[in-house]
Amino acid sequence: MFDAHLHLRDARILPYHARFVKEALEAGVTACIDCASRPEEWNVEVRCALRVATGFGLHPWHVATACPDWLEFLTGALRADPAAIVGEIGLDGIRRPLDGGAAQRAALDAQLALAARLGRPVVLHGARAWGALLRALEPWAARLPAIFLHGVSFSPDLLAHPILRRPNVWFGVGGALLSPGARTLPRLAAAIPLERLLVETDSPDLFPIGGEPLVLGQYHALLNSPANLPLILRALAKCRQMPVDELAGVTSANAEAFLAGR
Repeated sequence: MFDAHLHLRDARILPYHARFVKEALEAGVTACIDCASRPEEWNVEVRCALRVATGFGLHPWHVATACPDWLEFLTGALRADPAAIVGEIGLDGIRRPLDGGAAQRAALDAQLALAARLGRPVVLHGARAWGALLRALEPWAARLPAIFLHGVSFSPDLLAHPILRRPNVWFGVGGALLSPGARTLPRLAAAIPLERLLVETDSPDLFPIGGEPLVLGQYHALLNSPANLPLILRALAKCRQMPVDELAGVTSANAEAFLAGR
């Protein structure tokens, strides 16, 4: 199984890293996309038995606190690793900034330009800001080898948007699918084209209902783990009305296709 989005370098899980990886392997997860999403994480080296595809990017939550030369630092990290992708980047409508999102948009534009220049796939965050994110993508969608919208949570009607109909756009479904109150997400999960569907945990965040926590975190929050990926896959397979093993194979192949930019 391929966990298409998590954060191996997150400071909250580094003390439990061996357990994090061990439990993932025991659950059948063999590969992941790890997004280092702030400058403090870009030079943290992580080695483990999982096959890891690495992303470097400035998450919208960290734009306001990033060092002034973050873009130069990011460019260096990407040039040092030709296989690295750009992410997690994007726009966010959950933690509303005082400037109305202008700094987030400037950071996103700079990183999309960098990804296009280097020919790297991108991982995008758009929580409660999907419309604004699509508008920001308009100048870049055709110039990027691959686009991954992680943690999608919008109306299935939006799939008709010209950008979202592009074959270089993938969609990640995560643990929110297990929420008892989820209404729109199951319909979206069933409507996403199968060849562009990915599954993710977003560990250590977005702990799914019914999952097993890695540990009780310092803020009394349950930390998520890729070991919960089978739980999410089962819920997704139910939405898609297909066998879990088949869906695991398809989403793993899709993740490889995204990374290859095809």
